[in-house]
Amino acid sequence: MKTWLAGLLFPLSLHAVAAEAPGEQFAQVGANRLAWECRGEGGKTVVLIAGMGLDAHATYKNTFRNFSVPGYRVCLYDRAGVGNSTPQNAPRPMRALTDELDGLIRERGWRDVVLVAHSFGGMIARAYVRAHPDTVKGIVFVDSVHESWYPALKRTMSPDGWRIMDMVITWERDTNSHEDFVEAIQALAGSRTLDLPVTVLSRGLPYTNIRQAKMSYDDVDAFNTTWDAAQFELAKVSTDTRHMRMRYTAHLFDEQDPWLVLDEIGLLLKRVEARARQ
Repeated sequence: MKTWLAGLLFPLSLHAVAAEAPGEQFAQVGANRLAWECRGEGGKTVVLIAGMGLDAHATYKNTFRNFSVPGYRVCLYDRAGVGNSTPQNAPRPMRALTDELDGLIRERGWRDVVLVAHSFGGMIARAYVRAHPDTVKGIVFVDSVHESWYPALKRTMSPDGWRIMDMVITWERDTNSHEDFVEAIQALAGSRTLDLPVTVLSRGLPYTNIRQAKMSYDDVDAFNTTWDAAQFELAKVSTDTRHMRMRYTAHLFDEQDPWLVLDEIGLLLKRVEARARQ
């Protein structure tokens, strides 16, 4: 089953044991050894957060390599259970994911943090800011999930389409990444509006890999239509939001247009700096 399930949702999973990157280092955070890497110089830190079960180097390879903003370093990390970080064998709630990120930020002494979050990583970023509002200065969401997508998708899909979705979500939680999508949705319930600069970048090309599971065309359309609608809800999570459609970019943006994402990170950092001067 894993062969054809891998990569179907968002895609949620490209999970595999990764080759160690040349600059990869390790930090002990609680019971887990986390793989991380930084490049650039500066006292301020941009932290790249990957999606569910996704290796951070694979997700952000070109974005990471080409980032260059004076005064900022860029860092990425693999959550426990992904890449070369400590494997996991049981579902992990959102609290574990945010505590893990906070432990790494504190262990490494990263300050004035700006988060760049892809897919499911957007939920982690928002939950982290709710728990640690003074640590984060801004967020770039790159085709990130909003919790409104899940119930809208369930209402819109056919019973057969939803059966496929539920199977993939359950497989991720119990077998592959051990990250619990439904629990994460519940954890974000009642989230307050953020008061910090936010950019929402939404994919311009539809997601079609789910057809590998023999999902109908109508259900694939429902998958994408409800996702697009949820992006507008994501744009409401802050009082200071810029929302942009990545016209020729699919969900895995880094292979197609890292330049747009890099430009938007740079623009967000200028907004962060302007707010700091006020």
